[in-house]
Amino acid sequence: MAKYFGTDGIRGVVNQDLTCLLAYNVGKSLAIYLKKHKKTLSVLIGKDTRVSGDMLAYSFASGLCDYGVTAKMIGIVPTGCVSYLASKLDVGAGVMITASHNAPNMNGIKLINNKGYKFTCLEEQEIEAYIDKNVAASKNKGNIIHAKELVNTYTNFLVSEVGCDLSGVNLAVDTAFGSCFKIAEDVLKKLNANVVLINNDAYGEKINVNCGALNVEKLKEEVKLHKCDFGFAFDGDADRLIVVLKNGRVLNGDDLLFVLASYMLKTNKLNSRVVVGTIMTNSGTEQSFKNLGINLIRTDVGDRNVIEAMLKNNYCLGGESSGHICVSTLNTTCDALLNALFLLKIVITENIDLNEFLLHLQKVPQTIKNVNVSRQVRASFDKNLLLKKQIEKIEKLYPELRVVVRPSGTENVIRIMVEGNELKTNDAILKIEQLLKENI
Repeated sequence: MAKYFGTDGIRGVVNQDLTCLLAYNVGKSLAIYLKKHKKTLSVLIGKDTRVSGDMLAYSFASGLCDYGVTAKMIGIVPTGCVSYLASKLDVGAGVMITASHNAPNMNGIKLINNKGYKFTCLEEQEIEAYIDKNVAASKNKGNIIHAKELVNTYTNFLVSEVGCDLSGVNLAVDTAFGSCFKIAEDVLKKLNANVVLINNDAYGEKINVNCGALNVEKLKEEVKLHKCDFGFAFDGDADRLIVVLKNGRVLNGDDLLFVLASYMLKTNKLNSRVVVGTIMTNSGTEQSFKNLGINLIRTDVGDRNVIEAMLKNNYCLGGESSGHICVSTLNTTCDALLNALFLLKIVITENIDLNEFLLHLQKVPQTIKNVNVSRQVRASFDKNLLLKKQIEKIEKLYPELRVVVRPSGTENVIRIMVEGNELKTNDAILKIEQLLKENI
């Protein structure tokens, strides 16, 4: 098990799990890695709005500079921006300082390679090996360069290649006090949309708190109040998208994947007629894909797992129910603003009523329950064979249900997902929840 890296980079409570010293040492380690692999000795650094963002970004940059690598600071941007720019510019890597959808007191470090993809587990293991080592600093130091103008390359791409004329389209957008608070407004207004913005300040103390992709209740009110055509909700680093329709219906990642896949199939852009999902993707979504002649390939939870499967097999669409969606022909990662623009383009050019269109998607009732556990219980869950056998016994009591029990990759919780008959689902969840609590 890795000491620092989790399922999505390094993440933790600031000044407890994630300190300035650790950020410096990860910067140092990345610099050593870049030199060893003869990569360009410059790194893009973006961040979300968290209060701790500056101190961690500059600590990371200091580690880079001390070991001879230049840091290019591009400010508050979504993860999709860092990935896009890393793939287009002559840099060795990109870094996003963010804890994504997690609470304001947390932060994280996502490493992105010079092709725009997250570092693989093997690459992270190599970098982790240098973190605690004493390695002499470089005599030739790197510089810290403020390069916010580079962001224009990304916004111009969204406007010119992904967006379409949104004149007369009324939108409500909840950026969750996060990294897309400025870019979303600028891009949508350039495309002539009428935009109602909520939770749209650089107020990192409230990032993700009862807002954004994790809580769309306020967005639903705004869509109704202002008679908007659509509502879009992002999370802290804007890699998740949840959509609210004018009638208040909420679309999650499964719904959006179905719309995008159907369009890409129709336009001959769905390579191999395959969509990549995860073990959490609704089984009804899988069957609805089959009805269209589309195969669903499942991976473990995590957008990195989804994208790695896409890369390995040259698939072009994948995502998670949580709202992570990657359209690899447009960007190398999950990009909420890009996906919102792509959805709008599909709806407008194809003249689609999403409520009617989604009648073709028949999802199975699904319930998810999070059980709080200690960090140790979460970390040891996959190796706890006795607990797994006890869970399997409960599962056998409900052969008609689909059950997934897994540790979160970013929080100290065990997630229980059950699909099927609602009464039996609730009973199964109660039994598994009680078992977990007995083992805490």
